Amino acid sequence: MEFLTFYAEIGQSAEPNYWYTKHNQLFLDQDGSIYLVPRHFVTDGYTIPDWIAFLGGGKMKWDIRPAIGHDFDCRYHQCVKVHLTKDELIKKGYLRDFKKVKGEEYTIIPVCEDIPIEYLSVEPVTFNQANSKFKRMMKATGNIKNWRINLMRCAVNLNIGWLFSGKEKIDLTRLYKGVL
Repeated sequence: MEFLTFYAEIGQSAEPNYWYTKHNQLFLDQDGSIYLVPRHFVTDGYTIPDWIAFLGGGKMKWDIRPAIGHDFDCRYHQCVKVHLTKDELIKKGYLRDFKKVKGEEYTIIPVCEDIPIEYLSVEPVTFNQANSKFKRMMKATGNIKNWRINLMRCAVNLNIGWLFSGKEKIDLTRLYKGVL
């Protein structure tokens, strides 16, 4: 698995302990599938109960991109699959380099422009698929230790919230139109 977009930038939402993504996120899975999480998606980051968060060093200590992808899959029991390759995304200008300026220095980062819905589909996601993809995303960061990845993968198996989510479905025509 590979992240095609740069580290997530998030903004504070009006609701405490929730953030929204400022940019589209793209994940390239090991089978070649590319998944999109649209900008403005609301996440709580790593869902760790407050009373045990200290064991892992807090809720927002690691690269948040795996948590964003997992939250998206869990909220809808669906995902958005992109029907273009990485090279096609680049050629069409949907995946491009962006010059991020900070003071006098700058960094070139990959960003994802809005991909037209004719290149997207909504696919069902099972509990196990969401949790297994979460593990692959954590490994792809390259900065989360294996023992923690395995611990988090086991912990998401206890997510009873799955039983109460998934009633809201993804509407591709509203994908980029505000907070999801």
